[in-house]
Amino acid sequence: MRRNSEYSWWRPLALLGTAVGFYVVLSIILLAGLMIVLFSSMGSQLDDPNNQIMVAFEANNMADPFVFLFIMLSLIAFIPVAYLAYLFLGPRPVGLLFSVTGKMRWRWLGLCAGICLVLYALYFGISLGLEATGAVASAQIPPENRPAKPLFFALLVVLLVPFQAAAEELVFRGLLMQTLGSWLKHPLFAILLPVPLFTAGHLYDIYGLLDVAFFAIVAGYLTWRTGGLEAAIAVHVINNVGLFLLGAAGAVDINSSQSSLSSLLTSVAFTALVAYILLQMAKRYAVQRTAGPEPRRQTPQLLQPWPIHHPAGTQTQAYWAPPITGQETSYPSEYPQHSPYSAQTTNEDEINGPPPPGR
Repeated sequence: MRRNSEYSWWRPLALLGTAVGFYVVLSIILLAGLMIVLFSSMGSQLDDPNNQIMVAFEANNMADPFVFLFIMLSLIAFIPVAYLAYLFLGPRPVGLLFSVTGKMRWRWLGLCAGICLVLYALYFGISLGLEATGAVASAQIPPENRPAKPLFFALLVVLLVPFQAAAEELVFRGLLMQTLGSWLKHPLFAILLPVPLFTAGHLYDIYGLLDVAFFAIVAGYLTWRTGGLEAAIAVHVINNVGLFLLGAAGAVDINSSQSSLSSLLTSVAFTALVAYILLQMAKRYAVQRTAGPEPRRQTPQLLQPWPIHHPAGTQTQAYWAPPITGQETSYPSEYPQHSPYSAQTTNEDEINGPPPPGR
């Protein structure tokens, strides 16, 4: 933000305030739409204490498709909120919200997503294998925490979770990091200060919250070292999609808020390994991580010169005469035509004058 010539200390604050205002408006619209759907589909059954949908909302049961859809949409709303706020009050171009190049680097994002897909597939596979062999105790999943329609729930996961993860990165590693970075010079402030806000949005025990906090630190560090959100988005998307798909299959309790010290240490070590590999790939491919100075703006030329269709030179004829082209072009001399000093007279006889009679 500071590379922008229009930067002022209040612009980041106004940017955050605008984003909050947009989110409040979108949340009201989303909540109103939810109430309309509930009243139109259930009507008087909303007051029934045995209504499964209302029970799921009260318990915040993510295994219920309706609750899952509403929560995902409320988080996906961060995408237009961040984009519009940055469009109105952020630096130009608006693509600087995504990376220092002013756009989303799709090839780099795809490379990071492919690497994370392989690593997380191995990680989840090893974890499930250890549980299957009995080396690690497997948690008992209550029936109500299993999706009633696994295929439909998996479809919702694939369609919604990538946008949910990207939305959180846009806010916490995009808007907040850039705002704090414009006020405080050292990058650690921009990386660490959004961590409590990101962690507070997750309802886990102390081990789960520490795991989320470490993930937020790693995501912020990746954003700073790679000059964009692509690596953090890839890690966030693959992690969340993998966990929710396992939940759709009944292998993971989606609503579980309990963790352990061993799972915390394992997750921290694996997240650090993923970050190290992505940073090595960024170094190998020389991923741009600084925006450089702001390009100089060219002021428009208010007075445009009159277009000249003929080469400039001495006027050779009246302006209304036909134009002279090719070899016919000549320039007037200061001397008479037969003057010895005329530039048009090159013949020796003409310079010396006409010959005398009889010669």
